[in-house]
Amino acid sequence: MRSRYPRLLLSLALTFSLGKLPLLALTVNSLFSDYAVLQQDKPIPVWGSCEPGETVSVTFGERSGETKADETGKWIVILDPLAGSMEPRVMKIEAGDAEIELNEILVGEVWIGSGQSNMAWPVRASLDAGDVAEKAAAGGYPRIRLFKVPVDGSDLRASSVNATWVLPTEASTASFSATAFYFAVKLAQDRNVPVGMIQSANGGTNAFSWINSETLASDPAAETVRTYWAATLKNHPAAMDRYKSQLEKWSADSAAAKEKGEAFTVRAPREPLGAEHVKRPAGHYNAMIAPLQPYAIRGVIWYQGEANSRVPFNTGYNELMQALVEDWRTDWAAASGDVLERTDFPFYLVQLPNFGGGDPEGWPLVREQMLKFWKEGTNTGMVVTIDTGDPDDIHPANKTPVGERLAQFARANTYGENIVYSGPIYDSLQIEGSRAILSFTEVGGGLVSLNEEPLAEFEIAGADGEFVPAVVSIQGDELAVTAESIPEPRAVRYAWKSNPEAANFGNEEGLPASPFRTDSW
Repeated sequence: MRSRYPRLLLSLALTFSLGKLPLLALTVNSLFSDYAVLQQDKPIPVWGSCEPGETVSVTFGERSGETKADETGKWIVILDPLAGSMEPRVMKIEAGDAEIELNEILVGEVWIGSGQSNMAWPVRASLDAGDVAEKAAAGGYPRIRLFKVPVDGSDLRASSVNATWVLPTEASTASFSATAFYFAVKLAQDRNVPVGMIQSANGGTNAFSWINSETLASDPAAETVRTYWAATLKNHPAAMDRYKSQLEKWSADSAAAKEKGEAFTVRAPREPLGAEHVKRPAGHYNAMIAPLQPYAIRGVIWYQGEANSRVPFNTGYNELMQALVEDWRTDWAAASGDVLERTDFPFYLVQLPNFGGGDPEGWPLVREQMLKFWKEGTNTGMVVTIDTGDPDDIHPANKTPVGERLAQFARANTYGENIVYSGPIYDSLQIEGSRAILSFTEVGGGLVSLNEEPLAEFEIAGADGEFVPAVVSIQGDELAVTAESIPEPRAVRYAWKSNPEAANFGNEEGLPASPFRTDSW
């Protein structure tokens, strides 16, 4: 960014010498910097601050607009929509004698990647890190631009974040979200368009960290959160005492091991949640999402849920996420002063992958809640990843197919391409004698075994609710499920465990089926 303030600085000097209050300098939100990507085909809000009442003009290519700053010095100009372009252009912002010039700006698709650690998990820790580093070092990602929001928490809405857009260099890609980066690369390649990717994520966060303060205070979907949080605050002093004691012991053990030249692999104890903790309810929303509003975006990809897999959160995940999405969509329009209409921009999440250490009851339940989020929400979606996880690591390194499946889902559902974008999704059950007949949507080119072995991880039960392994045959777009010991079947489950390592049911396009159950037991 290049800013030129010669006459403004002179004015400030004179003001101070006369004992008057200084003028407010012209500023623009940090989302507007060199190398930014602006969203194509949508109105483009540009906002910042300056002296109250000052006229501000914004020019970008053939688009321009002006406004007057309000009594607090805040201003917003909304430019008319632009077509996508790989041509780097200049944005100029002027107020009085002050001018800000932003260079190398593209117009294309802008997406946000948010959630917890598997969204924050960096490219350098992914399986394809070496290939990315080599390509990035050679300037091989000309369509991609990256914006990484620093981790923070607040009880009040922040107005900006300390970050700028950057080019995808070897260093910047290494530390960026692998899921979001692979999504952006695939989308840019398949849509032949610039893609600006905004990462706003933090490990170990419950979805409640990403809801707004109003939802936290009164939405029925957050009742469980309020009850949990009241108890957490009440128990915080005792929890902090335990933490300090554990930390003191850990530090002593670590120092002793270092003195002996021994490896020390014990993780440091985690500070318990409290009123000032960065991950407190609504904290990340206020500090890491609100400052992005109302930047023009196409949609959101979301990878989170591990922290919601335990009681009391696993059964209410769908409702909490629907409230979260409503927060984001409503507040995005409100941040423009309601000049822009509220839109149901896409919000696509990643279903929890296979993991041996996942809660044996909670992980299947959250996966089911994620499927409901897709099917019951408006312009929501989900991709299945039970084949990309690591049985021994909650942070699987195989992030490329995750990002690419999200891009495939977006190509079909956001951009209208006629492609298969999901594996089979359970639709209905019919009982025919000793056989359970299952029907599916999203069958693509047909139902298959992904490894040409008999379909596995299916269980069947009678009226007693006792599930046993099942034999499954593919009959066109249906499955016939049986077991010798179940002459009168009532229910079927597929991959209903945290680590369904033998799961192999999918469609001809190679996309895995979502885990499911036909019962509600």
